[in-house]
Amino acid sequence: MPNLISRLRAVRPLYWLGWTSLLFFPPYCCLILEYYNTGQLDILLDFWRNHPAPSLFGLLVCFVLFTLLLLLLGRAAPACALMGGVSILAGFINYTKTALNGDPFFPKDVLMAGEAGSLLSYLSGGLPKWMPQAILLLAVWCIGLAVLRLRLPIRRKERLFFAASAISLCAVFCSGQARMTAMLEHFGIYPEQTVLQLFNYKENGFIGAFVLNLNTMGLQQPKGYSREFVERLLSGYKETESSVGNFDVILVLSESFCDLREMPGLTFSENPLPRYDELLHHGNCYSGTMYTNAIGGGTVRPEFEILTGLSTEALPSGATPYEYVNRPLESYVSNYQNAGYRTVAMHPNTATFYARNTAYPNLGFDLFYSFDELYEMGELTYKRGYTTDQYLETCIEQVLDQSEEPTLLFAITMQNHQPYAPMPQEEIGLSVSSGRLSRENLDAVTTYVQGLQDADQMLGALADYIDMRDRPTVLIFFGDHKPTLGANLAAYDESGFFPAFNNFYPEARKKMYSTPFLIYANRPLNPGIFTENTGNSLSTYYLMDAVALCTGFQRTPYMNLLLNCYDAVPYYNTRLAMEETPEVEKFVRAVHSVTYERLHR
Repeated sequence: MPNLISRLRAVRPLYWLGWTSLLFFPPYCCLILEYYNTGQLDILLDFWRNHPAPSLFGLLVCFVLFTLLLLLLGRAAPACALMGGVSILAGFINYTKTALNGDPFFPKDVLMAGEAGSLLSYLSGGLPKWMPQAILLLAVWCIGLAVLRLRLPIRRKERLFFAASAISLCAVFCSGQARMTAMLEHFGIYPEQTVLQLFNYKENGFIGAFVLNLNTMGLQQPKGYSREFVERLLSGYKETESSVGNFDVILVLSESFCDLREMPGLTFSENPLPRYDELLHHGNCYSGTMYTNAIGGGTVRPEFEILTGLSTEALPSGATPYEYVNRPLESYVSNYQNAGYRTVAMHPNTATFYARNTAYPNLGFDLFYSFDELYEMGELTYKRGYTTDQYLETCIEQVLDQSEEPTLLFAITMQNHQPYAPMPQEEIGLSVSSGRLSRENLDAVTTYVQGLQDADQMLGALADYIDMRDRPTVLIFFGDHKPTLGANLAAYDESGFFPAFNNFYPEARKKMYSTPFLIYANRPLNPGIFTENTGNSLSTYYLMDAVALCTGFQRTPYMNLLLNCYDAVPYYNTRLAMEETPEVEKFVRAVHSVTYERLHR
């Protein structure tokens, strides 16, 4: 073998072929990244034809990065292995994340690397199409270069000098957001395109969109913001004192809870949501549609908005909101804490996930029961590897029964989290049929519906519990987002509920980014912002404001500002692709400015 390798190295045509092949390596990396961004060859070809400037930008970035790696490492094989490996990994993450929850791979996602183990547990399926071949080609390419032992014929000091010079030159043109923005705009890549990220990645390709997001990674000052503007804005509103006695508050974020009966063509062996239907017609219940900013994953975004009344759209795309909560923050939770409430959070997951353990105290929670604490409260039960809704419901009752002071309890369920792999037939209690869905997607729907039925039973058990309580108690039950149900939302697409691709129409996106909410109490409620008991609509950040009105609870100036915004804009987020009317622009400026002010200080 050593003799064979030596003879191969002595063949000059192979030597020059190796060097020539390096010219094709940056295009190979660019192809990997852009193919797994589009997912289909015909869409990729359309991108290259119709967006030549962003396509050229992506290719240039790959050439520049590869040249720098060659200069720094000096050898072709490790330079190719490193850049090719990173390209395949980034392509895999982008493809899988988009298929899983509709969001591409953002620069901020790199900060979630420490949670990779937890995140990977939510994935299902193998490698995307052609990825094994791409990995094999990279391996063969790198082995061939290693056998030929290709090295730059430049001494180390000179290589590092050239590398440092190239980096300095890039810094001259790209350092600072203004220069980077100007450079990107030369290639037709504009900051405004980050408003709707799927559009950004479609128009600019993965590399252009990723660099554009990299340029806006910091917390950006909203247009028209100033501290004086925020002070003047809030000074127009006063605090409102409580008008009735204190309600205990149970706030339940039910993982992926939605009314799947909306999906066309589905038939159920029995009603999966009988208790939900029953409560909708109760006199002490207000319900409707909540417009959220996530689908399939990203629970932390609607969670943050519901607990704070602030907007995650004022943050960089892909940011975990709690990374900015590093000091006490005025929130709906702190409003209850300031009123003498005991404030408790409960979630059967690791405490550090999404940095909840550090953020929750700053939001105003006195206690946080994560998986470790819940494990000590009784005999945990599991379904599909997750803590059951039934067990979490008993923990909620236990905490409330032991509390002497009024209590706000926020619970996040886990049982109905994806992936929705096929279940053994003996574990399926509620069967689902459809003439429109493939076997794979029908299996995902069937698995999801088993958990949906259990979520409904949890809702019913909590309603029965508060009906038996002497204390005034209000239950708020809602879904954080719709489930994925197949890669790239395939079940929704097959059923005709809404399209999975090129979905930029408001009516379709309203179906995509909506979940039910329900407010139920063992005492009469004030209608507040609601005009009817059912059929109401709101955004996540209005939910707890509506609850305060329903129960006559105290409100802060910002809460009253939001109520004023609700009158003009009952629901809004950029994912809905809504028209930017003057009312919307005024609302966005106000909410984004307050968000920036509170998280930036």
